Amino acid sequence: MLVEWFSRTTAFLLITVLTPLFLTVSFFSLVFQGLPIFFFQERVGMNYSPFRIVKFRTMNNSSSGPLITTGDDKRITFWGRGLRLFKLDELPQLWNVLKGEMRFVGPRPEVPEYVNEYDYSFLTNIKPGLTDFSSIILRNESQILHKLGGSIKYKRILPVKIQLAHLYALHKSFTVDLVLVFCTMLAIIFPKMASKIVQKLFVQRVSPELISEIQQIL
Repeated sequence: MLVEWFSRTTAFLLITVLTPLFLTVSFFSLVFQGLPIFFFQERVGMNYSPFRIVKFRTMNNSSSGPLITTGDDKRITFWGRGLRLFKLDELPQLWNVLKGEMRFVGPRPEVPEYVNEYDYSFLTNIKPGLTDFSSIILRNESQILHKLGGSIKYKRILPVKIQLAHLYALHKSFTVDLVLVFCTMLAIIFPKMASKIVQKLFVQRVSPELISEIQQIL
């Protein structure tokens, strides 16, 4: 209960402090892309409860296609690529944290199609979050998918993400969360360094086999 209160209070404070940034991104999104400014999509939360995740829209409004995007996806706008590069499109998810649907650190929320097909049992113990092991290790996921052969290869990456989510759920602690928050910020400028820190501190000592799978993907 204390952690929940802390997360939601912190989210409220961040939204308040970052209001000028929210307004700036919203203004330029309106100028370069038009309406709508935000993108909503159903994701699966704790205990398999559905919720709507919110992001700044980064794709053409009329586009349809795969749920997963790659680095060369033509649906992504010029402005959207800039937002994605600096992860600014993720900022509105602070509202999901404020509402109690997500936490700051936890496995990234997935769409129902994949949750129904794979083992997401960790969702009975923990809420999805803004960042976790896979968010840092596989930070440039769209580029990785492009290298592997497109969005169809997401099912090669997904089992690794799920293993990392289970790993986090088993070993989560206040200290682990602090390190992941630090590495998430570090990854904005030094993504490879942040990835190596997470792999060495948490993954390698627990599951060397998983490290091997990660290296094959990267």
